[in-house]
Amino acid sequence: RPCEEIYVVGEGETLHSISDKCGDPYILEQNPHVHDPDDVFPGLVIRITPPRPQLN
Repeated sequence: RPCEEIYVVGEGETLHSISDKCGDPYILEQNPHVHDPDDVFPGLVIRITPPRPQLN
């Protein structure tokens, strides 16, 4: 299930785990309000760039 463009951080999640889950390698660049990628907390709202579908 793809992630929504606006994502609310859940308990125990990190930017790295959300990036893996949502397929967004640019998650830190999309969220300049997050100064420390290790300092995210439940309820924090971040922006996700959904992956584009692959063309065959």
